[in-house]
Amino acid sequence: MKILLIHQAFVSGQEAGGTRHFELGQRLREYNDTLIVVASQVSYQNSQRFDKQRSGLFYRDEINGVEVLRAYTIPVLHRNYMWRVLAFVIFSFTSVWAGLRAGSVDIVMGTTPPIFQAFSAWLVAAIRRKPFFLEVRDLWPEFAIDMGVLRNPLLIRIARWGEGFLYTQATHILVNSPAYREYLLTKGIPLEKVSVVANGVEVELFDPNASGLEIRQRYGLEGKFLLVYAGAHGQANDLEIVLRAAQRLCTSQEIHFMMVGDGTERSKLVARSKEMGLDNITFVGALPKADIPSVLAAADVCLATLMNIKMFNTTYPNKVFDYMAAGRPTLLAIDGVIRQVIEQANGGVFVPPGDDVALASMVARLANEPHRCREMGRNAREYVARHFDRKQQAAEFRTALWETVDGFRDAHYLKLKRAIDFCLASVCAVVLSPLLLLLSLGVLLTTGTPILFRQERAGLQRKPFTVYKFRTMTNARNKVGQPLPDDLRLTKFGSFLRSTSLDELPELFNILHGDMGFVGPRPLLMQYLERYTPEQARRHEVKPGITGWAQVNGRNSISWEEKFVLDVWYIDNHSLLLDLKIIALTFWKVVKREGISQAGEATMSEFMGSSE
Repeated sequence: MKILLIHQAFVSGQEAGGTRHFELGQRLREYNDTLIVVASQVSYQNSQRFDKQRSGLFYRDEINGVEVLRAYTIPVLHRNYMWRVLAFVIFSFTSVWAGLRAGSVDIVMGTTPPIFQAFSAWLVAAIRRKPFFLEVRDLWPEFAIDMGVLRNPLLIRIARWGEGFLYTQATHILVNSPAYREYLLTKGIPLEKVSVVANGVEVELFDPNASGLEIRQRYGLEGKFLLVYAGAHGQANDLEIVLRAAQRLCTSQEIHFMMVGDGTERSKLVARSKEMGLDNITFVGALPKADIPSVLAAADVCLATLMNIKMFNTTYPNKVFDYMAAGRPTLLAIDGVIRQVIEQANGGVFVPPGDDVALASMVARLANEPHRCREMGRNAREYVARHFDRKQQAAEFRTALWETVDGFRDAHYLKLKRAIDFCLASVCAVVLSPLLLLLSLGVLLTTGTPILFRQERAGLQRKPFTVYKFRTMTNARNKVGQPLPDDLRLTKFGSFLRSTSLDELPELFNILHGDMGFVGPRPLLMQYLERYTPEQARRHEVKPGITGWAQVNGRNSISWEEKFVLDVWYIDNHSLLLDLKIIALTFWKVVKREGISQAGEATMSEFMGSSE
């Protein structure tokens, strides 16, 4: 399988930032799948070009087996908000061009935020007629609205329209937090359209027994009780709380804070730290993801903070899983689902978001409980390895992709099949109209009225419909008013109709109506629905047909159980080529008059259910 991902801020192991997609791409290679990424020519962290010697709308790169198409945008991501949006918009156009030049792919994946690139992925998928797989990493625009970043009523309406459009157009939606799925359900998105592959971590990259001595020596932090924050320095991260907590702890010489990362607020935080005269906090800047295990190894405790807004209770921050894999406890100033993870793991402690007093108090307490810190770190490592290892998540991610591809192919197959069924049934109804009239006359003369046999049968998804066939039996009854056995009521003309399958011709009108197709499991009585096993009931996952795989492999001469096995096999393997094969075999079986009835029966005995 070839997956095309459009992601402006795609990060490899040699860059700073979240490496979820790079790690998933590496894991997909183990399955012989290929991840092709359309990414920016400009680093999302520092707005520097990756290769100043190369230019154009896009150029091809390769990072450890992951093909990257670097699409053009302007290098001004962190100048101000308007320039940032302009960079996103430019990339949304150039990424479409690169995506259309990416070669053969099976599925197109968009990820949001930023939302602009998700529209690019949708457009590329639509043009290439491939499934659109949408990944939701943040609940945009709700986060921006709750933070107060997005206030204009018109822009909010436009943003929410765009969000809804993407959800509707997506073939399938992937979210990285279970709370996001609940949010989507409130938006009316069907449950079966949403999968969860949580944020997680390459556990193997982290050594919980590493001391981090080299990092401590590099920054002169030997002997300190070190708290490390490793992540984005943006407005949402509310790192001002860390500065205020550090100020409250400035008299505790053994406590020190290390801030690793970059973002729109970093320069302000550094300046503010100097104004406050904090010498117990060190700003390191952004480091490649490959260096993060060593940095976290130096930590006694790791920090995770977000603004105190309701929507942030839904997030699974990447950094927390890195902390856990490093075998370090998390001091968490984020409520909600990630708090549940930490508490279930017994891998850290929680303080209310935005409360610097509580944060400083907990830091002082942990500094006096080194044994507890180590124990929580061990618990965290064990828990994250069991539940959030990237290896297992890659398998789940791949399953979601494959199911989306298969479902998309099925949808196209079913649309094409319906068109063929309708056209062919229309032609047959016109061409065979003299024969239909002649057979109607034969039934009238030999069996009487009504000419058509009508019966309620179970169709697609078990929904009832009325099936039409030529009558082949009389209404003869015994002395007490009960119908005679089928073989006694079957007329000679009716036997001829059944042996030649001409009694099925009125089902052409079922096909025109859309209740049936030419090929599919035969429609059976409604009363059988309660008698199927769950596996047998799968025969209703497609429309019933005039003929089917069971009909050309024994028809009524095989047992019910054998029929249902063949029906389910068809469900799992249906295709237009198989349908054509079944139709060809049906003509041959009709000519040979094979499998018309079960021994001793006019057709088949009643299905009473399968014995265990």
